[in-house]
Formats: sequence, structure tokens, C-alpha cells
Amino acid sequence: MKRFIYIAGILLVLCMAIVSFVRYADLESDRNRPDDRIQSSRELLTSNPHESALRMRRPPTNAPHTSEPSEDILLVNAENPLPKEFHPENLVNLYDQKHRHFQLAQADIEVCETVFEAMDAMFAAAQKEGVKGFIITSGYRSREEQKEIFSTSTDGTAARPGESEHETGLAFDVTTMGDENFELTPQFEWLSNHCAEFGFIIRYPKGMEDVTGYPYEPWHYRYVGKAHAANIMDKELTLEQYLEER
Repeated sequence: MKRFIYIAGILLVLCMAIVSFVRYADLESDRNRPDDRIQSSRELLTSNPHESALRMRRPPTNAPHTSEPSEDILLVNAENPLPKEFHPENLVNLYDQKHRHFQLAQADIEVCETVFEAMDAMFAAAQKEGVKGFIITSGYRSREEQKEIFSTSTDGTAARPGESEHETGLAFDVTTMGDENFELTPQFEWLSNHCAEFGFIIRYPKGMEDVTGYPYEPWHYRYVGKAHAANIMDKELTLEQYLEER
């Protein structure tokens, strides 16, 4: 009986030794085997760090679209109407800007904040050169306001609702006191020579009615940013022509 217990003990010890050896061998095998998942991640980070960073920060495809313009220029005309739900962000009331360098035809005119900062800098520069008396007559218009203007227009020049640049908050109309033809004023001469320096273009140039779909409007200015404005004004292009060239 004692001999049987002794043999059983020896066998148990041998079994435990064999199990331990097998586990150790498997562990060493796992350590030496390349981890494909970790290796792929490292290759992604080290092969092109800029690309990998973009991938990690890229928003999902169903991310909400912002109406704030970025590098792309917002084109609004009869062929490119604004969606019904469009509403510009960061509108500011021009009457509330007490140290502005221009006058207002009414107290409720609004434009996007970026546009205000650019136009105020522009009119301040004109003032330093002795050109004053700019009066802003129109800025942002809601869809309902544009509907009313279109329905009461008798000359056929008013844009249809959704097709007006004024609904973007990126455009304004300007005039000066006592002059019916703004094109003949020193204010227009200064703006036509310098507006691009501040990111603005004459949106509806003379002789381009067939391209823009609107008659010549020397009083209507649109913000597109300095780089774009310089190219458009230097080449004497419409916004439509400029975007076709890009």
C-alpha cells in the first residue's frame, strides 16, 4: 500500500512538471510571435504622421454641416439658391458698433462679424485718405424680407427669395449723401481701387450681366477674403467666372 502511494506521488509530481513546462513554452511562443494589430498601428503612426493625425481627427460622415464659410466661397445666384434652412452665424447689428467708420441709413442693418470687421477697416482706411461719407443702406436680409422685396419690386431687378446674396450676411450696399449716381462719386472710385485689399469685390460688374444674371451694381460689395478678392478684381472676373477657373 505504501509503495502504491509513493508511486502515485511521483506520477503527480511528473504531471505537474509537464503542465508547467507546456505553459512556459506557450508563453515564450506568444512573446516571440509578432502582434499584427500592434504592428499595423505603429506603421500607421510612423509612416505618415500628418495623415494619421487627420484620420484620427476626421469627423464622422454624418457630422452636422456648418453654414459658416471656410475656404470654399459661397456662390448664390439663380442656379445656386440657398437652402431654406440656411441662416448665417455671428451676425452683428451695425448700429450697436458705436466706433464704426461709416453711417447707416437705418438702425437694424446686420452683417456677419467678419464682414463688419473688414468693412470698418476699409472705411477707416478711406477716411485716412480723406474719403468720407459712406452710408450703408442694406446688409443681411432674412428669407421673409427678401420675399417682401421681391413681391413689391416693379423693375424686375430684385432677386428671388433664396437667390439673394443679402441672405448670406456677407454682402452690403453702400451709397453717399446727395449723389444719385454712386458710380460717379469719389467714394466709389476709392472702393473700386481698394476694396480687394480688405477682402471685398464688386459682385455685379459692368458688362457682365449675362454672366451674373443681374444688372451692374457699383454699390453692392461681397466679402470673399483678401486672396480671392485680389484675384477676382485684378483679373476683372465675376465670382462665377472665378469659381469656374478654380
